[in-house]
Amino acid sequence: MSHNKSNLPLFFLFCLINITFCSCSKDTNVDEIIPYVYVNGKIYLEFYDGLNSVGNALYFDEIGTSTGYNGHGFIVVRTSTYEFDVFDASCTNDRDSEEHVELDGVFVKCPVCKSKFNILGDGYPFNGSVAIHKLKEYRNSYSSSTNTLNVRN
Repeated sequence: MSHNKSNLPLFFLFCLINITFCSCSKDTNVDEIIPYVYVNGKIYLEFYDGLNSVGNALYFDEIGTSTGYNGHGFIVVRTSTYEFDVFDASCTNDRDSEEHVELDGVFVKCPVCKSKFNILGDGYPFNGSVAIHKLKEYRNSYSSSTNTLNVRN
């Protein structure tokens, strides 16, 4: 008599335990700090000369029908000829404040806690800021043929 037990159930148990422990982290995800809001809109860049040069940024009250988390709007920055970053204008330290971050050169500043974020460096706060988490970023794609920026999550 041969005992040919399958190890498949043990394999699945091992995978389940591994996924459970590997998904737990002490680092807080920015999506937990600035909650999900639906964003799906288009920016027609021909109307926004301020975004024609690399390093320039503009504040938008809304993109499509979204106003961002808590109605704070968005910061859009041109990072290269064909690339943009789009950030929620909510400070990750004072997300429920009625104020949004404000453009100040190549960074944005929270008028409440005075934290500064580098919008040319993926939205991370500068050293010495009260905020410790980067700004929430939205996916985007640029079409040079139509000169439009599609923003979504």
